Amino acid sequence: MRPDRPPVETDADLARAVDSIADRFDGRLGVFLGVPRGPDEFDVLHRRNADETFVAASTIKLPILYALYETYDGRLDDLGEPRPIAAENRVGGSGVLHLFDDPTPSLEDLARAMIAISDNAATNQLIDELGAERIEAAATRLGMADTRLRRKLMATLEGHDFEPLGEQPEGEPANATTPMDCARFFADLVHEATLSAPAYERLRVPLDEQKDASLFARYLPYGTPIAHKTGGLPTAALDAGVLDPPDADPSPLAFAAFATEAENGGDASDVVAAVGEAAFERIASR
Repeated sequence: MRPDRPPVETDADLARAVDSIADRFDGRLGVFLGVPRGPDEFDVLHRRNADETFVAASTIKLPILYALYETYDGRLDDLGEPRPIAAENRVGGSGVLHLFDDPTPSLEDLARAMIAISDNAATNQLIDELGAERIEAAATRLGMADTRLRRKLMATLEGHDFEPLGEQPEGEPANATTPMDCARFFADLVHEATLSAPAYERLRVPLDEQKDASLFARYLPYGTPIAHKTGGLPTAALDAGVLDPPDADPSPLAFAAFATEAENGGDASDVVAAVGEAAFERIASR
């Protein structure tokens, strides 16, 4: 059962609600909530540890998605080209493509599976397609300067000990990002600042079709428009995206809520869900 709390009607109420959530959590909480007025300009509702580095988990798939559409912008039809998934990339974890016999999806199929069902095999194939350096460079151009891709997904599984994709800072996660970096990704999406309109239209499809509604979206009213990407590890839960507000308010909310280093991953997911509930209550009161 969710704990009772005072109504969230102002930014100060939101700050108190997030502080209360953090006080009940035994890990580290990073939050950014803001209305994007430009690709790197926000009306900030609340921020907490927003510039700190967190393990990225599957939110690392956001810059991979962007790099793909940046690379193919102007020749989007080429995204229909088939790309068989190499045997070494067919890892488990999230997704289903590793279960298929000799799957031959298109590049765009891989992108949509990577985001909508968080398919790790699709992700690893796209990393091979694009290269880690191109992905990180695209992330930097987008303003995600603190985002780092240094390992393929499920790289620690026996039989899938992938070589590092670059130098990894000692004592830090191989794949890392910040709440602020992820908010910038979605601000760019809202304002269509760096790619063509057709590229954004196609890039957004799997974000709108994200199948994991257990985190930030858990307590939102049914049918609330939300484009987002979740991520999870045994001790972490992450969600970042953009939420269209209720009624006639035209200003979307860019959000990122990362709960990590918890003793129990279920606790982390509850924390992200509670932040989502409080954030929605705040924007619904505007």
